[in-house]
Amino acid sequence: MDAQKRHSVIERIQEQSSFTIFQPTFFSSSFEPESLEDFDFESAPMHHLPTTKEDDEQDPIHQSSGLTSNSNVTSYASTAPILQQQHQQSYSKHEQTLTTATEEYSLKAIDPKRNSMNDTTEGSDTGLSAAAAEDSQETLNSKHVSLQQQEQQPRYVLKKQPYRNYQIFPGHTRFLLGGRLVTSRDYRAFVAALFILISPTVLFAIFTCPFLWNQAHPALPIVFAYLFVLAFVSMLKTSWTDPGIIPRNLDPIAQDILDESASVDSEAPPKEIWIKNTSYSLKYCDTCMIYRPPRASHCRQCNNCVEFEDHHCAWLNNCVGKRNYRSFFTFITSSALLCIFVICSVVYELLFISRNQVDQPASFGEVFSQAPVSFVLSIYCFVLLWLVGGLTLYHCSLVLRGVSTHEQIRADIIRAKYPELRANPYSKSSPLKNMIQVLCQPQPKSYLRRRKMADPIIEKLS
Repeated sequence: MDAQKRHSVIERIQEQSSFTIFQPTFFSSSFEPESLEDFDFESAPMHHLPTTKEDDEQDPIHQSSGLTSNSNVTSYASTAPILQQQHQQSYSKHEQTLTTATEEYSLKAIDPKRNSMNDTTEGSDTGLSAAAAEDSQETLNSKHVSLQQQEQQPRYVLKKQPYRNYQIFPGHTRFLLGGRLVTSRDYRAFVAALFILISPTVLFAIFTCPFLWNQAHPALPIVFAYLFVLAFVSMLKTSWTDPGIIPRNLDPIAQDILDESASVDSEAPPKEIWIKNTSYSLKYCDTCMIYRPPRASHCRQCNNCVEFEDHHCAWLNNCVGKRNYRSFFTFITSSALLCIFVICSVVYELLFISRNQVDQPASFGEVFSQAPVSFVLSIYCFVLLWLVGGLTLYHCSLVLRGVSTHEQIRADIIRAKYPELRANPYSKSSPLKNMIQVLCQPQPKSYLRRRKMADPIIEKLS
């Protein structure tokens, strides 16, 4: 592998990511979206290094993703063995040529007598032979110098075997089933939440559902089963879905620019964007090394920047963000309805038992003795309803106003300092449009290509 090809490979490795809105570079875009929600962070201007057709023919390496969804970093996952074999063959050829040239030069240097005898015997061709000898010696010297320069150039070798992106992803995120499921590391609260949801459901199905099927209506146990399945599936989906993690910056050039600016100021300068003649400041994240888009926050528990992060739910062991907020809202709503259904069913059962006594209405002790499990379940669901029901009402108000939990907390702090600031820049013109914006849009694609092959680590030999 010659020097030009190696430099072309390294330049491709250091090529900038097309996800420029998250990088600390100062490019200005000419487009201006209609609103903040319409700002397309995935279609930001792409910046590529200039390449020629000759370079592409000399370096036919396939492109892959890297750690981001729009990365232009060159992958050696499929071509690393070929490149390494070509490099070894080229290096062996250089070694053989260098050895041959050195031996020829040494033979000419240690045998001056034979050269002098040949010069005396060839009297008429002395001047021509001397000139030819000087030319050949200069040629050998130039070849020797060029080979030494090629030897002094840096060489690169494959440091580690290629991995998939999820296997080398930074942060506190845990990937399950080969990167298909995304969750956090602390699963103890999630196991407790599963127990809180499943255990009363099993007891209700054993002790109360037969009464509802025989004495009330067969549709009631079916409704109960539907609410439980809806709550259980939405809980798992919220816990095991990528909430909208923003990939970290992998561009060393942008990091060098940041270091130069940070040497003057203590903090990285904010990045300004203009939307409908309004300036918005993008804050820089020191951990992820990106400029966070509007409505994004960094989660300390997951150690990732999440787009439209509402909060980190310890009971679900995951962040609640743009990609799983709808399933989270479905989970808390169905759980609240499930608690209400259990309470109403148990009350109906207790009233039915007390009114169907032969002699006289039964006392509380007699009713409790006939349905003790149902009575305990009603108290349990009543306490749980205060927690889940209150959370559901709070998020209903947030959805109708078009804000998140983080934005609501920040708004309360800002309003305490600046009472004149009452406008919400993210809200639509009506609560119905806000609800459609949050709950009725399709789930966006993940920025993480978790199962794609990552770029192997290339190390420079000393």
